[in-house]
Amino acid sequence: MERAGNTISPFIINKTKEIAGNGGTPLVLSYNDEATGVIELQDIIKPGIQERFERLRKMGVKTVMVTGDNPLTAKFIAEKAGVDDFIAEAKPEDKMNYIKQEQTGGKLVAMMGDGTNDAPALAQADVGVAMNSGTQAAKEAGNMVDLDNDPTKLIEIVEIGKQLLITRGTITTFSIANDVAKYFAIVPALFIVSIPSLQALNIMHLTSPQTAILSAVIFNAIIIPMLIPLALRGVAYKPIGASALLRRNLFIYGFGGIVIPFIGIKLIDMLITVFIK
Repeated sequence: MERAGNTISPFIINKTKEIAGNGGTPLVLSYNDEATGVIELQDIIKPGIQERFERLRKMGVKTVMVTGDNPLTAKFIAEKAGVDDFIAEAKPEDKMNYIKQEQTGGKLVAMMGDGTNDAPALAQADVGVAMNSGTQAAKEAGNMVDLDNDPTKLIEIVEIGKQLLITRGTITTFSIANDVAKYFAIVPALFIVSIPSLQALNIMHLTSPQTAILSAVIFNAIIIPMLIPLALRGVAYKPIGASALLRRNLFIYGFGGIVIPFIGIKLIDMLITVFIK
C-alpha cells in the first residue's frame, strides 16, 4: 500500500493491535491498494484447559506454546490457556532448534502438532504426537497419532508412563525390603549350630531353626501371589513432585516391606509351634 502511495489510517493500525492484544488474528482488507477494514479471527480455547495444564505443572512438566502468531496474540492466548511459556512468530526450524536446545540440557521433550511445518519438530522430539486432523507429513513424523485431536492428551501419556515406572519401582522396592526380614529368619537358622553367635540375629525369637525356615517359606508363598494384583492394576499415580512421590513410595513399600515380613513370619512361627505341640 505504501509503495502505491497510500497510507494506512491510525484507525486500522490501532484496530489490528487491539485485535491482536485480545488474542485474535487480524486480517487487513484492501481495495485498490487502500486498507478498508479488518477481519478478526479468534481461536477458541477449550473449557478446562487451564486446569489440565495445571495438572501437567504438578507432574513437573513445563508447557510451551510454539506458534506462528504475532507476539501480542501469542501472549494473550498463552496467559488465557495457562501455559508456562510461549514462542511467537516461530518458523519450522525455530521449533526444531528449541527442542534441540532443551534436549541438550538433558530434558525429555514431547511435541504435539498438526501441520506440515510441525513435522521437523515432531521428528526431533523424544515423543512426537500428531493430531488425527493434521497433515500426512505431521502424522508420519510423529511417534503416535491422537485420534481425539486433544492437545492435552499428553497428560494421559505422561500419567501412564509414570505409573508404569512407579509400579515397577514399587514392586522392586518391596521385594528387596521383604528379603531383609527373611534373611533374619533363615540365616541364623541355617548356621546357628556351627556359629552360635548368630543367635544375636534371631531378633524375632523364632522357636527353632526348622520353624524359622518353614515360616519364611510359607510367608513367601503367601506374599508373592498377593503382589500379582498390584502388578496387574498398577500403583495409583498422583500428580505430585518426583521427590514427594519417591518419599511416599519408599515409606509405604520400603518401610512396609521390612515391617510386614517380620510380623508375618513371627505369626506363622507361632502358629506352627502351636500345631507342633
